[in-house]
Amino acid sequence: MIKKVFTIILLSVLSLPLIAQNSMFDKFKQQQTAQFDQFKADKQAEFDAFRKRVNEEYADFMRKKWEVFPVHEAEKPIEEKTVPPVVYEEPQPKEDIQPLTTPKPQIDTKPVAIPVKPTVVVVPTPEPAPEPIAPVKPKEEEYKKVSVAYFGSIITIGFPMDDNLKLRALEENAIADVWKELSDSRYDITVSTALNARKANRLCDWAYMKMLQAVTEKKYGKTNEAVIVQAFLMTQSGYRIRLGMDETNLYMLVASQYDIFNKRYYVLDGTKFYNVNADKRVQMQITKANYGKEKSLSLQIKQLPQVGSDPTPKRTLTSKKGVTSSVCVNKNMIDFFNVYPQACISGSPSTRWAAYANTPMEKSVKDMLYPPLKKTINGMSEKEAVGIILNWVQTAFDYGYDDKIWGGDRAFFAQETLYYPYSDCEDRAILFSRLIRDLVGLDVVLLYYPGHLAAAVAFNDDVNGDYLTYKSRKFVVCDPTYINAGVGRTMPGMNNQEAQVIALK
Repeated sequence: MIKKVFTIILLSVLSLPLIAQNSMFDKFKQQQTAQFDQFKADKQAEFDAFRKRVNEEYADFMRKKWEVFPVHEAEKPIEEKTVPPVVYEEPQPKEDIQPLTTPKPQIDTKPVAIPVKPTVVVVPTPEPAPEPIAPVKPKEEEYKKVSVAYFGSIITIGFPMDDNLKLRALEENAIADVWKELSDSRYDITVSTALNARKANRLCDWAYMKMLQAVTEKKYGKTNEAVIVQAFLMTQSGYRIRLGMDETNLYMLVASQYDIFNKRYYVLDGTKFYNVNADKRVQMQITKANYGKEKSLSLQIKQLPQVGSDPTPKRTLTSKKGVTSSVCVNKNMIDFFNVYPQACISGSPSTRWAAYANTPMEKSVKDMLYPPLKKTINGMSEKEAVGIILNWVQTAFDYGYDDKIWGGDRAFFAQETLYYPYSDCEDRAILFSRLIRDLVGLDVVLLYYPGHLAAAVAFNDDVNGDYLTYKSRKFVVCDPTYINAGVGRTMPGMNNQEAQVIALK
């Protein structure tokens, strides 16, 4: 018993230094945490002061007389004569009238290799979403929640409990007063929840802008107040916008990295600003107030937005070579694509196809569509694998003309071609380029001929056939609209000397 008591006392004595050390460590940790929290609070105070200052300067600039700018008519996609699909037929040896002892001539059916240095169209790499003017941390207090259904998902944005925004008149000072009110810290919750929604729902620039429109119109109706709040949230999120007005309405004008088709625009200091939400043929007064570090809207989709799930009935697609795969696509994503604008870069019509071809497909679509195709091409050479997928795209889909179906030219994202019953050359080239990059892992470019779109693949193996040279690499022609034609064959009537290479990411 004495021994046991002695042992307990000894252990207690020995543990005293450890307890003291732990206590000192905890105290040190608390001090460090307190210092870091104070640092964050100080930095946030700096950010808040900066946002307040630049917003006040912006509002003050808005009080100046707005200049009158004429409207420019919307640009239209170039309407070209569509080249119909061509069915390839393997050349047959001519009848031989010589005695059977004479060997028949051998017909070489291999395509002729045509090295060409084409015109190259390079589309800029998609940039990250704009950064807000400064980080926003709202006060911890109750707020109103405004929720909207956005392509099958629910998005909620917060507004201050005492929000009662009202534009007293459609003139410079009244608009500046509302802007100053929005700059109050009460609306930090609105800015913060909007930015959080952009990140959580993976909203690209266009999706974010349209989401803000839906939320503000839900909150304020289709009013001038909704327009000014959407414009405020866009500027706080880092986008380049301008406000304009006519006699009765306020408009948000958006600068875009792309030239947006079918939307009227205004030119301020050499930059096009599009009237994307209300397309009217009017001149208007526009303020040049800006924040300096602004970013124009990008129409490239680096990642698909998070939308609700609404799978369509299963569609089974079988090629003439018997390759079969089935797919269900998300109707909500199809609806999103349906309102996405057509656009090009720097007036180059062919750049519009790159944005479609660089857009990924949803995981749910790939998880269903890809396994049977992967199983089919497993163990094949690169040429054989590409040939199988090429024939699948050539023969598993029905061809249709855009002017008869849509009333004008319309390109599909890869996922749309899997949904709609008909597709044309550009849709097939875009889908083919997506499949080859995802399933075979080879680089692909699009080839634009007048009135026709095809593709070309950079093989690691030496593959015969018509080809073009890009970045010192050989890209072999693959035409998804030249029905039954194999790798390396150019459709009749297409001149590779005139082809444009459209680089893809």
